Amino acid sequence: MIRTERLNFSIGGFALRDVTLDVREGEYFVLLGKPGSGKTLFLECVAGLKRISSGSITIGGRRVERAEPRDRGIGYVPQDYALFTAHNVRKNIEFGLRVRRYPRSRRRERVRQLAVMLGIEHLLERSTEGLSGGERQRVALARALSAEPRILLLDEPVSALDDETREGILVELRKIQRQTKTTTIHVCHDLNEMRCVADRVGILRDGRLIQVGSPDEVSRRPAEPHVARLFRLGTILTGTARKWQSGSEVDSGGLTLRSEQPADGDVEFLIRAGDVRLQPSPSPEAQIAAQVESVLWNDSAVRVDVQAGGTRFRVEVPHGQATALSLREGMALFAAVPPEAVYVFQKPDGEGSLGRR
Repeated sequence: MIRTERLNFSIGGFALRDVTLDVREGEYFVLLGKPGSGKTLFLECVAGLKRISSGSITIGGRRVERAEPRDRGIGYVPQDYALFTAHNVRKNIEFGLRVRRYPRSRRRERVRQLAVMLGIEHLLERSTEGLSGGERQRVALARALSAEPRILLLDEPVSALDDETREGILVELRKIQRQTKTTTIHVCHDLNEMRCVADRVGILRDGRLIQVGSPDEVSRRPAEPHVARLFRLGTILTGTARKWQSGSEVDSGGLTLRSEQPADGDVEFLIRAGDVRLQPSPSPEAQIAAQVESVLWNDSAVRVDVQAGGTRFRVEVPHGQATALSLREGMALFAAVPPEAVYVFQKPDGEGSLGRR
């Protein structure tokens, strides 16, 4: 449904560079990246609010990079919602229908359908100025959907909402997208938000698209250390690798680990926090003597920072196991770090950045 090929756009000292992306028809695609990575600029280019300097944008098989925004078949919800304060909720939702000269009866029916779908029937005659964040979000979404666009672009749609409202809106967004089958690109920087809605995710860094895949695919095989950090997969360390069976053995300070990834030479590598096991005594699998430096109880798991062989790394432990171990700062434990917990990023020959493996 959407394809950008070698899309380039620059503003000030920042640039989107050679962004090539395919978004499938009916897909809920999340563009994830830290603030300032270029996510909003990319949406504005697709929507036609910014004119790209080179490359192409194709929607439904038609080149649109020179088309006006109104001719692209896109519904767009900006981060601040941009509601018209001079009009009530009904007129905000009707806006696109009026521009397209829909008959009055059809406008009223479409507004009614969307108001029922989004639970805002009681707000139709209200001013937009007194609405809550969640209500404003629903009105902006209804306005974007009113003309039944083929594509919906959402720019940080829940960033301004409290946690409880945010979770409810994300559930609604996913439900509505499934009902309408609208191809959706949702921009955010929050990992939990992405996991709530995404069929696939693209990672944008400094104006470049560095990886695309399902959330599970990206978690299993992050393209580079930046992705692993963004997905909070564990600890990134540097070391020296040498061949071991079909994988490699990695030395980092006083710590030696084995990995399923073949590698040789200087590397960066990931210790997956969720794949490390802690035990009160040594075993054939758990031979690494470790000391607990900090313990942080989160909703999903317990985050434990340990030091072993002069190297500090993070472990995630289920609540039940943490309670059974009586985890506390300063206690001595033994860590099992299996080969599948160590993911190596190899430097390509002659390059200063790490490549994909």
